[in-house]
Amino acid sequence: MMKKLKKILKLVIVNVIVFAALLEVIAAAVYFLKYKALFYTHANAPLEFVIGERGERGERGEPGIDRRVEQLTQLTDKRFHPFFGYTHRVGSGGTNNYGFYCPYDYPFKREKANRYIIGIFGGSVANGFYVDGVERLTKRLKQHPFFAGKEIIYLNYALGGYKQPQQLEVLAYFLAVGQELDMVLNIDGFNEIVFCFNNSRLNVDIAMPSAQHFLPMKDLMDSRTMTGEQLDSIAKIQNYKKTFSGVIEKIKHTKSASLYLVYASYGKFLYKQYRGELVRFDGLIKAAKPGDESSIVNIKYTPGVGSEPVLLAQVATLWYRSSFMMNSMMAGGLGRGGRYFHFLQPNQYYSKKVFTGKEQRDALDNGSVYGGLVKKGYPVLEKAVGVLRQNGVKAFSAVGIFDKVKEAVYIDNCCHFNRLGNEIFADFIADCILKESI
Repeated sequence: MMKKLKKILKLVIVNVIVFAALLEVIAAAVYFLKYKALFYTHANAPLEFVIGERGERGERGEPGIDRRVEQLTQLTDKRFHPFFGYTHRVGSGGTNNYGFYCPYDYPFKREKANRYIIGIFGGSVANGFYVDGVERLTKRLKQHPFFAGKEIIYLNYALGGYKQPQQLEVLAYFLAVGQELDMVLNIDGFNEIVFCFNNSRLNVDIAMPSAQHFLPMKDLMDSRTMTGEQLDSIAKIQNYKKTFSGVIEKIKHTKSASLYLVYASYGKFLYKQYRGELVRFDGLIKAAKPGDESSIVNIKYTPGVGSEPVLLAQVATLWYRSSFMMNSMMAGGLGRGGRYFHFLQPNQYYSKKVFTGKEQRDALDNGSVYGGLVKKGYPVLEKAVGVLRQNGVKAFSAVGIFDKVKEAVYIDNCCHFNRLGNEIFADFIADCILKESI
């Protein structure tokens, strides 16, 4: 009887070992097909599978995978700023002394006479261009004799959620503290439409920073204004982050391809749950109320504008005035005659592009509020581009630059582009700059 049990046990052990070995081979093959590298010789197992975004390139302080993982250690990596509304936490994942993604602290000193300093302003799309577009832009600009002998330095003043007049205020501040800028590229439009409408819905003046970003931060500062639902959501977010961080550590240190896939799949599930809870938390944002004098943060209460045409006109006017003033500052004494270029960014909801199958799934959401707002707001902003040009501002509409592109360029249902999209955008920006008399 004992011999029979030993034989069965031995058979079971052998089968388990064979199964584990087979599973390891399959996992290693899957890893090789995806990343074109052997798992066992890859220095660090990529986290791209978990989060579903591109990896870190790291030379310009861009928010890559490691940055996104680091964000999970806090409820928010944003910090109130007395002039800009908010920035990222200083020193967080490649941020500089002001909380912008850039390897240089501000104000940046020219030091060398041949340096040409370009500032990039706007929201997350402008920040994405700083990450994925400036290399191509430099290559194109260097083809012109004016730039041939120059070292082009890019300073990033863009940050997710920024909308006018934040770009204007950021530019004014840094010019005031002595930042030299030879050129400013302002890339915006989407945030102005979407977040101004959202501000109006939440009874926050449209000229204030995005209420979607600002009000939760205010509530975190003042626990008296937090609801039970918000506290419950915060608890879930913190729990997801704690568990997720533990899984990430296992992914980083595992020596087994099969365990990597198991941990990565579980991590992907947790990240999805985490992101979903963040969306739920955003949905719990309370509209501003008049006479709330108990809050330490002064929010300009403005009852929502009921008429869409009226609100669109107000948004376009704010956008136009802010851009006109940025141009004036660059052309004036503080800007020392620097050049200002303004670009209305492309968006999938206002486009003639034929989308790929994956692009349709990733970038087009019929249930999203973005589509309706963009379709109503972009024609108004395009008219404002024309008015800016009539008044001497080098403003350009980039809404059609992807119309004939067959490859996928959009990566989400909001507004962001992949590297190819940013390189195409860089070509358009270069053409606009070089057509002007340099």
